[in-house]
Amino acid sequence: MNKKKHLRRAFVIISILLVLIAAELLYSNYCLIVTRYSVQSEKVSGSIRIVFISDLHGREFGKGNSRLLKKIAAQEPDFIALGGDIINSDTDDEEVEAMCAFISSAAEIAPVYFGMGNHEQKYMEKHDASLPEKLTDAGAVVLDSSYLDIEINGTPVRLCGYGGYYRTPEMVTSDREAQAADHRFLDDFENTDRCKILINHNPINWLDWNYRNRSPVDLVLSGHYHGGVVRIPIIEQGLYVPYVGKFPPYTKGMFVGEKATCILSTGMAGSSGVPRFFNPPEIVAIDLQPAP
Repeated sequence: MNKKKHLRRAFVIISILLVLIAAELLYSNYCLIVTRYSVQSEKVSGSIRIVFISDLHGREFGKGNSRLLKKIAAQEPDFIALGGDIINSDTDDEEVEAMCAFISSAAEIAPVYFGMGNHEQKYMEKHDASLPEKLTDAGAVVLDSSYLDIEINGTPVRLCGYGGYYRTPEMVTSDREAQAADHRFLDDFENTDRCKILINHNPINWLDWNYRNRSPVDLVLSGHYHGGVVRIPIIEQGLYVPYVGKFPPYTKGMFVGEKATCILSTGMAGSSGVPRFFNPPEIVAIDLQPAP
């Protein structure tokens, strides 16, 4: 009799655990959250609201991403920054069309600025080099190692998109001329009194290599790490990031350095077939405000 009681108790406990795990998997892969940050700058005249989306990887939240678009619209952004890996490198035409439809709908909410990630770069190398033109036709301003000067709510802004390793082009190419050109471009980008906002998909320079204390960029928006995919609750620790390793020091949050502030999004998708856990898909809303 005691044995049967123990078996029943074990069955109930295991069943409850399985239900809890299933519920958390649903929450961490389908329930959108909004994380808010406030950044102060002496270069800002009036508040600027940015919605930042990274690492969507072709996912849809509602038909045509209707749930995601509704959440974005609710933030009333001045502009939307797409931080790369919005598609997968091995995607098909249907997924690209779906992404372009999402961009078209997002552009009806606010201007959309698209910074390239490693998956877009690989997709262009292997499949379709005309991707930037398709994104532009959909309504995005594509910033692929380029910048533009704009004014938002009375504040002069220099907005840049850069998909590589900031100021370490040797990580991508051994061509000395290309490396020099890369440095000249970044020198030119930094050479302004405007508020500098950089969409830089890979955060490793800014966080793991401490470039936020070395390069004068007012606000850097990054993704790529997926929040460590699996997060340990309470201590808010990501489990693993490729090229960084287990228990990486940076997986989510706002990190203020001596010269730059980097906001790292956990993104929207899992990684390499591993689903998110204790890590719901994240929309980032940033208020860039005048310093007191």
